[in-house]
Amino acid sequence: MDEDVLIARASRAPSLLVATDFDGTIADIVREPDNARGRNDAFAALSKLASMPAVDVAVVSGRDMESLRARTAMLGRIYRIAEHGAFIEEPDGSVIRSVHGVMSHEVIDRVARRAEAMAARVPGMRAERKVRGAALHVREVEPAFRDAAAEVLAAFREIAAAEGLAVMEGRQVVEARDPAASKEDALNQLLWEFSQKTFLIYAGDDTTDEGAIALARQHDGAGIYVASAERPTPNVEADLVLPGPRAWAELLDRIAEARAAVTDRSAP
Repeated sequence: MDEDVLIARASRAPSLLVATDFDGTIADIVREPDNARGRNDAFAALSKLASMPAVDVAVVSGRDMESLRARTAMLGRIYRIAEHGAFIEEPDGSVIRSVHGVMSHEVIDRVARRAEAMAARVPGMRAERKVRGAALHVREVEPAFRDAAAEVLAAFREIAAAEGLAVMEGRQVVEARDPAASKEDALNQLLWEFSQKTFLIYAGDDTTDEGAIALARQHDGAGIYVASAERPTPNVEADLVLPGPRAWAELLDRIAEARAAVTDRSAP
């Protein structure tokens, strides 16, 4: 599917769901994750789409809900899916659905405490505690400490797997999470609220997005991979592979413009 075909289908679909990852997709990757902000061009296009009739927008992220909400507040009434699908917030913000977990809080707490202790051994390594999991980030680790970081990550993988958690390999991060939640499962749950004729577009930049990309294609939608030097090619088939967040923002703008034009022509 080339861009023109995708735009034509998106503009004419009876209903449209545009779902996108955040970091590396509508926000450029930065050295310190707390400094990440959505791109102005991507946010402008998504805001326009979210304001249109029969169009819904969802931002799907590994971030916790508080972080995701703070970074997408200006988008207004959108769906927010946090912690790789563990939590879903409705556009009105009043309802948060929690995907039923299979791991106890004691297990997750134990793994999170181990992650914090392990991160303290390597300068620049950062542990992140989430409701349904824990992660070790290495983007800020200097080259001199990369070998030590690799050893710690290997040990963390073993600990997480032994506890029954799912291990995800992200861009400069390894995350252990409750295996009951995934981005694709949350999106699939969301699709039950929509018409069978809803055209789903999903875009993401990492291995953690590949299931959702595949899901969009299974539903006769469009799965888009946003490439980077760290992840140049996906491990699943995608309808489009874009060279980075700027290209995705430009495509979002074209979709919004085309959808608006069709809506204006069909208005009484």
